[in-house]
This record gives sequence, C-alpha cells and structure tokens, in this order.
Amino acid sequence: MKLAVIVAAVMATTIATASLTSAYAQEVVRGTFVVRMPPGSYQEGADVYYDPTNIAVPAGTTVVWFNDDPNQIHTVTSGNPGDEDAGSVFDSSFMNDGTFFQQTFNEAGEYPYYCQVHPWMVGSVFVSDASEEGDNFRLSYGTGTTFNFAEHERTLLVFEPTSVDIPEDEPVTYQITILKDGEEMFSEEFRSLGGRLDIELIPTDEATQVTGPDISDPIIGAYHIHGSFLKEEAAYTIRAEITQIFDRPPEEPIADEFGVQIVPEFPVAAVAALLAIGGAVAYGRFQGFSNRG
Repeated sequence: MKLAVIVAAVMATTIATASLTSAYAQEVVRGTFVVRMPPGSYQEGADVYYDPTNIAVPAGTTVVWFNDDPNQIHTVTSGNPGDEDAGSVFDSSFMNDGTFFQQTFNEAGEYPYYCQVHPWMVGSVFVSDASEEGDNFRLSYGTGTTFNFAEHERTLLVFEPTSVDIPEDEPVTYQITILKDGEEMFSEEFRSLGGRLDIELIPTDEATQVTGPDISDPIIGAYHIHGSFLKEEAAYTIRAEITQIFDRPPEEPIADEFGVQIVPEFPVAAVAALLAIGGAVAYGRFQGFSNRG
C-alpha cells in the first residue's frame, strides 16, 4: 500500500513538472529577456537581488523574471517601496520558487520595481523607442545610437529583417560583426527563430565572450556579448548579415551596417578634464605657497 502511494506521488510530481514545462513553453513570448532571482537573493545585503539588476531594452521587448531562490516567495512589483501607486503598471503577485512572470514593455520610459516581500530587492527596466531602418533590417536600441555606459551598464539590440518574410519557426543563422574605426573587434555566428535576433552589449574588464541564448529550447532569448573592447570610446560599426535561412543561404545578400557611438563609464574627455582641473588646483596651491614664501 505504501509503495502504491509513493509511486502515485512520484507520478503526480512527474505529471506536474511536465505540465509546468509545457505551459512554460507555450506562454513565454519570442524574444524574451531573462532576469533571475538567484539563490539567496532574499537576504538583505546579498550580492545581487535581481540578475541583472538594471537593464535597457527596446520598446516591444518582453522581460521574463524567474524565481530561482529556493523556498522563497518573491514579487516583481512596479514602482518603489512605499509608493501609493506601486503595482499599478505591473505586478507579478506572489511567486513561488520555480515560477516565472513576464511583462511586455511597449512604451518608452524607466520602470523601477521591487519585491513586496523583501523591499530591499529593487531593479529597473529602461525602455527606449529608438530604432533605425536599413535596407534589410530594422535595428531597435535599448538606449539609442549612443551607448552611454556611464548611464546604463548594458544595452539590448534587436535585429528584425524587413526585406524578407521568415516564418516564426524557421531557424536563421546570423553573422554579427563589430568594427571600431574600421578594425574588426568581434565576429560571431548566432542562431535564432523567425528572423528576430536579440543581442545585449555588456562592457567588462574580461576577455570577450558570448553567453546565451537566455532560452535555448527553442532559441527565443537574448544573447550577451561581454567584452573589454566595449569600454573604449569610439565610433563603431555593427554589421548584421543573415547567412542561412533554415539550412540554405539566401538567394540575395541580406546585410546592413549601422553606426553607433560608445561612451564608456569613464570617458577619455571626462578623465582629461578631471586631470586638468586637478592640475590647475595643484598649480594654484603651489603659486599660493610660493607667494607666501
């Protein structure tokens, strides 16, 4: 009898897990950007509460939050702790661990949010409506054509083909190349479904690496390019090319180039100005000391 109960419980758990996976696959929207609440994020003073904490995405992006914090309930509630209108834009309600909440951001603006259960957990979503039309693609920017990493620590780019119709379930291969002043800094292949490709740029001190996609089965999430070259102030060119649709090259080339400007966290001009000010102050102090002598 006990064995039958245990078997039944295991079967029920398996069915519930399968149903959750199935529901997840059906509900998550293509092109989603993932934010996670990692283990231990409920603790005040944790290294990270929402990972990533502050994001910048183009209008139309769907962000999905996963509660990966074992045995903890969280919320994703618009506004700031204590706001009278908190939760008026979006509110996940209580999320058990292992569940998710998603929100599509269609209007430009900045959307702070927090956890009602643990109000020290805060994050923000910055939404931009900036985009640019090429001959073959529309490129939508998380922060506009100037990437000011002093204001936003990361930015999401969304490439959408406009010169060719691609079915939503058709696999596509992109070649993304980034050049700085004409010199190739990065080139990599990316796979997506339906033609849309989400790529986030993240300046780091580490060697260049690519992570993602956020959701890989099917491939509907964002990729992330981490690189120290993104910390260099310069004019950049981003070249996007579709090299394969399903398993065939396109009949005609599908490619565009877009020009962007990167402003690092500490721009060269700003550093030079600070050094100049510091030098002037030091010189003034020296002159004052000399005059007293």
